[in-house]
Amino acid sequence: MAFRHPLALAGAVTAGVVAVAGLSASSPVAVPASVPTVTWSDAAPVIGSTATTSTTSLYKFSSYVGGKPVRWNPCAAIHWRFRTSGAPSGALTVVKSAVSAVSSATGIRWIYDGPTTSTPTSAWLPKSSVGIRPVLIGWTDGSHSDLLRGQPSAVLGMTRTAYFGITLNGVQVAATKAAVIALDRTNHLPLTGGLSWKTTLLHELAHAAGLAHVGNSHQLMYPVLQRTLYGLQSGDKAGLAKLGRSAGCINLGF
Repeated sequence: MAFRHPLALAGAVTAGVVAVAGLSASSPVAVPASVPTVTWSDAAPVIGSTATTSTTSLYKFSSYVGGKPVRWNPCAAIHWRFRTSGAPSGALTVVKSAVSAVSSATGIRWIYDGPTTSTPTSAWLPKSSVGIRPVLIGWTDGSHSDLLRGQPSAVLGMTRTAYFGITLNGVQVAATKAAVIALDRTNHLPLTGGLSWKTTLLHELAHAAGLAHVGNSHQLMYPVLQRTLYGLQSGDKAGLAKLGRSAGCINLGF
């Protein structure tokens, strides 16, 4: 049986451009930042259980702003919450393990803010820089979440993110500020192993961090989940490292 779960991060650059009257090109006066604009990610499918092979790029980034990959500010902790309702028994331990793996690969600290009853939907994502909430991870179904609604029965989950962009001194700057991961509770996978909720979560969390699908079947970010892969692979880790602490801080002013 083929499993699918759409997840991708593709956002058009929407950062505004500012113009300040009376300043020449050589003026040392700093140009104020534009008003932050938010972009929500789109989605793309990933398929599981079918054995395929390919050996192209080891990692790819989902979105670019100003010629740089869109990523979280690695100098600030990422807070997250877990929806307990609908989750398989023992799921929180597996979610924490997956989060820890992505945290280790990026060097970004993740802080668990506790359980919640909120359902993972697009409504969780911010529409402005006010009211940004922790990353939400949880199991639900198409009757309760727009992220899963209308999807084939074999869809495992959906990830959406929100990144903000500004123009500062004529340079476009962006950072991811929010994410929501909805896992389809109507699918029945083992918690760990190849093609499991653990590998699904790692794939989803890597998308939330800023990685896109690759054409290399030896990486977990390949759109066909491989039963022989039990965790992040060398390319996945290399890509996540470039999205993490080694890339430097991002300051949007909020």
